[in-house]
Amino acid sequence: MQKLDFSSLNRDANAETWCDTFAYWLLILHDPSSIYARNADEAQSIMSYQYDVEDQGNLEGEGPDGKLFPNVFMPIAPVTLALRWSPFPAAMQNLGQPLHLDKHQGDALAVFAPQLVDEATASTPDEKHFNFLLRHACARAAAEKALVLLVGSPGWSYDSEDYLESEPEIRQLMHETGFIYTLRKPT
Repeated sequence: MQKLDFSSLNRDANAETWCDTFAYWLLILHDPSSIYARNADEAQSIMSYQYDVEDQGNLEGEGPDGKLFPNVFMPIAPVTLALRWSPFPAAMQNLGQPLHLDKHQGDALAVFAPQLVDEATASTPDEKHFNFLLRHACARAAAEKALVLLVGSPGWSYDSEDYLESEPEIRQLMHETGFIYTLRKPT
C-alpha cells in the first residue's frame, strides 16, 4: 500500500525538513476520464494554478484545456492548507479504497465513490475541517451522481496570511459559485 501520510509525501517530494504545510483540494468529479482526475502531477499543477487565481476572485475554472468547472469537476472550498497533516488516510478511512489513486514525487490524487460520512473523531482542527468538507462533498457528489476527487501536495506556507479573509466580495462569489467554505484554513 502506498504511504499517503504527510511525512511520507513530504519525503517523496524531497521537501525541506522545515516544510510543514500540505495543500489539498476536494472536488466533485464529473469526468473521471480527464487527465486532471488520472494524473497526480497534472492535478497538482491545476490545483496550484487555482490557488493563485482564487486570491484574484477568478472562479471561472479555466485551465489550459478549456473550461474545467463544472464540466470536469467543481470545488466545494478553496485550495485548503493543513499543518503537518495529509487528508488521504482520513479519506480512505471514511470512504474505503479509492477507485483510482496516483502518486508521484509527493503529489497525490484519489478518486472515491461518495459514501455517507458520519461525524468522525478528529484530534486537530485540520482533521475536523476536512471531515466537515468531506461530508459535504460526498452528499453533493451522491446527489449529482458524481465522484469525489482529492488532490494534494506538500508545500505552500501555513503561516502566510490568508488573503481571502480580507476579501468579502471574493468570499461571497465563492458562496454563489457553490463553495461551502471560503477560507484556506479552519477557523
